[in-house]
Amino acid sequence: MPPAASPNTTPPGTDLRVMVASCDAYSDVWQFFFHFLFKFWPDVPTPIYLISNHLTYDDPRVITIKVGEDKSWTDGMARGLRQIPSEYVISFLDDFLLKQPLPLDDIFAVYGELKKRNGNWCNLKPMAPPPEDQPDALIAPLTNIKQSAGFHSGLWRTQYLADLCAQRDMNIWHTEGYIRERINGGQIDGLFYLTRNKPWLVSYVEVIKRFWKKEGIDFLAQHGLKPDLWRRPYPPQGADPFSRFARSILKRYTSWAVARDVKRRLADQDGKVLPLPQDRIPSSAA
Repeated sequence: MPPAASPNTTPPGTDLRVMVASCDAYSDVWQFFFHFLFKFWPDVPTPIYLISNHLTYDDPRVITIKVGEDKSWTDGMARGLRQIPSEYVISFLDDFLLKQPLPLDDIFAVYGELKKRNGNWCNLKPMAPPPEDQPDALIAPLTNIKQSAGFHSGLWRTQYLADLCAQRDMNIWHTEGYIRERINGGQIDGLFYLTRNKPWLVSYVEVIKRFWKKEGIDFLAQHGLKPDLWRRPYPPQGADPFSRFARSILKRYTSWAVARDVKRRLADQDGKVLPLPQDRIPSSAA
């Protein structure tokens, strides 16, 4: 059994929580995401909120918010975010696995500054140097779309992100484009960027792009772990005709395998996705 929920280790007066944006189609990566989250952030403030469709991640430190049918990424996000009782969240995507410990003092410093300035968002990946008139600034208001970032890691005001997602039905990539359009049109809306131009807050590896990526396979292998390649294959990666044909065939297979796996879990496992069994985790990776 996983350990009981750890105490909230954020600074006094802080209600900051972690939100993981997901859906049932990516439930095969939940075991790995949470394994590395707890490995590199053992005192992560709990509960953690996981947005899904019908499946549940079976860990006492995680509250799964089930939003039902997958109508669109923004629809699920809007409904899920409105069930998170914290003013701000740190957002993560489940296919971006942490690969080193997080500098918590720095993250909480960014959070404190964002809240003090009544901000709605700040990325946790450095994007640009500080403004010339504020050389010591930790964060600064966005001035152009090049300072924007995606949803893989960022601090969001929960209600702002929920309202933003409720405006239209979009997938995640269109949502990122929509935010850039708003920024380009002068709708800054309390959006900030991190001015420390070095990778000192969040370091991760993107492991999936429909299929398992080589980076994901290699990263798990470094930690003595293996994904279920029957559930989500690792096809040839080349640009040659055979590789492209193999990927096109496996797209159909993956859609079928995902639907079968979700249906099986709902029928046989009460919709639960279990953490990695301890016997699958080498002692060096624990």
